[in-house]
Amino acid sequence: MGLPMQRSDRAPNLWLADDVVVPDDAYLGVNVVLHAGVRLGAGCHVEDGAVLGKLTRPGTGSASPLAPAAPTVLGDRTVVGTHAVVCAGATTGKDVFLGDHSLTREGAVLGAGASIGHAGTVGRDARIGERVRTQGYAALAAGIVIEDDVFLGPLVSVLAGLTMRRSEDPGSDVSRPAILRRACHIGAGAQILPGVEIGEHAVVGANAVVVEDVPARTRVRGVPAR
Repeated sequence: MGLPMQRSDRAPNLWLADDVVVPDDAYLGVNVVLHAGVRLGAGCHVEDGAVLGKLTRPGTGSASPLAPAAPTVLGDRTVVGTHAVVCAGATTGKDVFLGDHSLTREGAVLGAGASIGHAGTVGRDARIGERVRTQGYAALAAGIVIEDDVFLGPLVSVLAGLTMRRSEDPGSDVSRPAILRRACHIGAGAQILPGVEIGEHAVVGANAVVVEDVPARTRVRGVPAR
């Protein structure tokens, strides 16, 4: 992908690559950057300072592999907030909302009608279902799965990885992403630890730390959650 960027008079200080697709009815704010491979659906709304199709460069010592260049596809009527970043290879369905200062990493897929709140993070290769709603500062780790109609309050963390560093075994780098099943509700500040599965229509109370699976249609709270 690495095509050269050029300024466009389509919007104030708009920078884009030659292969970018922008429909006539799309809105682009001031200082927007559209990297190679970006495809906007009809009626998309991209606010000031947003960056789409960004190729992430890992920091020194990072265990993450360099993500390959891939198309960044936003479904019809997707809204991208001010200073939001959508990395190369992310895909959204129709009517998705990505809040101001949010970060959507490579390979993430968001279903139709999903909403990511202010400064929320969607990790690499995460799968977010239709009509999922997260409030401000929710952190969704790499590879997690969130099914349709799930609600997450502000400051929720859904984690992946057995440890907070690379495995003691130098030959492995194991991760076990959490799974949130359909229509469960997660209260503000809760932490869902790696490998945990939250059942359908389950409720997790605010500030709970969930260390084991939660059966469908049950309620848990506390540290650890019970």
